[in-house]
Amino acid sequence: MNKKSFFYTIFCFLFLHPVFPAIAQIAHPVAEKQQYHEQINYLWTQRKTQYEEMIKKSVDDPYNLYNVQTETNNLLKYAGYCKRYDLIDELSRLYLQSLDTLTETDQYRFAYYPGSPRLSVHPLDKKYRMWIDKQKPQGQETILVSSQFLYVLSEMVSIIVEIKKENRTPIMREALNKFVPLLLEHYNRWIFNTPGPFQVRGWGCKLGGKYAKTGMNHMEFIEKKLNRELGDSKSPSYCNAVTDTDMWIIAGVTNVLAVYKKERALVPITPEEYKKLLAYVKTGVKLLESRFSYTELRDFNGNPVVGAIFDRGVWDGHPDYAYAGYTGNEYPKTTSADKDRFRGKGVGWDLSHARRFVHMFETLITSKDILNLDFPTKTHMEKMANQFVYATFNRDFKKPLFTNFMDGTNGWYRVGYSGRTGFGYGPWDMSLSILTGGYCFWSKYNQDIKKLCILLIDMLNSNDPEIHKHIADHYETNYWNNFKRPKTIDFKNLKNPRTQSIFIQFLPSMCFINDGECLFNN
Repeated sequence: MNKKSFFYTIFCFLFLHPVFPAIAQIAHPVAEKQQYHEQINYLWTQRKTQYEEMIKKSVDDPYNLYNVQTETNNLLKYAGYCKRYDLIDELSRLYLQSLDTLTETDQYRFAYYPGSPRLSVHPLDKKYRMWIDKQKPQGQETILVSSQFLYVLSEMVSIIVEIKKENRTPIMREALNKFVPLLLEHYNRWIFNTPGPFQVRGWGCKLGGKYAKTGMNHMEFIEKKLNRELGDSKSPSYCNAVTDTDMWIIAGVTNVLAVYKKERALVPITPEEYKKLLAYVKTGVKLLESRFSYTELRDFNGNPVVGAIFDRGVWDGHPDYAYAGYTGNEYPKTTSADKDRFRGKGVGWDLSHARRFVHMFETLITSKDILNLDFPTKTHMEKMANQFVYATFNRDFKKPLFTNFMDGTNGWYRVGYSGRTGFGYGPWDMSLSILTGGYCFWSKYNQDIKKLCILLIDMLNSNDPEIHKHIADHYETNYWNNFKRPKTIDFKNLKNPRTQSIFIQFLPSMCFINDGECLFNN
């Protein structure tokens, strides 16, 4: 599809389809690129008050920050690529509100602190700012939540530093001055403080019959993962797994160090501290590189290509994957015999969690030259894109669907998750993650992803009743609860907050065409 056809497809989707009635009624005959930006502006206007409320509520429940990052990171990436300085300013203003929900404390609620019970409170060497919950006598930090939100702050500063100083707004300068110290404060505490908060005791991980060490900082933690020293063959398969928390911290530090190299005055560290953090990043990159395996695939024309899978099979033994090998449409049974029979083998990450790859590996390749990193290469990014488009897509160009796992496995995921009755993701239920996960950004590594993302727009734009039913069955309903499939999205109603949430994640990821050029650059 040529550029003109692509513009027309976007135009029809945004303004002629009934999913966007509010915009269609007020639209003027202006250039397609302006309409694209206006549609994103409309969604942002509808959602930003909700994000502000979520951030305010994070003082009681930090998981709100996790959700803010999930919904806005694609938007921020789009704003950076397309030089939307107005939106970068507004997102900076939004994220700055999170600083008001921090708690300063010199006490920490540890899990499996060495020589202590499962949960215990111990003093820190000084007071630190952190997002903690309301447990008594001491709130607990959820590192996944904090690291995921800190990543979006690190990406913000990496985007702002690319803007000429004279074009930075006062809010952008405030974000630089406040986010960088907060990032360093968290990263240094997690990576270098001893004892640290990292452990796998809760998973029952052992070496030679003895529990793996606890109280590790993140530097020691990733070193042990690199050497597979957190569990032996008799321990769960995921004891040495690289988690999303690990990825967020590694990528966040990478962003901070890249800012340091570009504008040192913004990052208050010494050259020695820079070297320590860079050594950490290089260890993390080595760990990530070591966990890839490669597959033989066929592109849409039948030509052989190579795909790349991250940490294949490492989660096979996890309860979330207990039915990864069961591909039936009926809700699975829950007997122990069935669990053994329906476990998958060599399964990749699920498509929802794998959205981390889009952001994290892009951070690494963007910073690769300035930090003298060896990995990833553009060729490797192309292999990851190949894996996504050629292994998970059902190749039905009228009714597209995607397997639940990156290796192409299409079994059930998270059956009975967190004690929920009749809950789970059946075959194809991860398809919605393609709209929200930012995978369309990878079109710069594989032109077939561009075709695929346009195909998804064509699907949503269709007037065919058969396609409408397909959307209702697989995208508007995309999980089980109480043994039923509830409808949670209505693509024909943009006033539906859930629908707005989907599109504010999907549309920004459509900004690329050939060679990574921003299609709608102002």
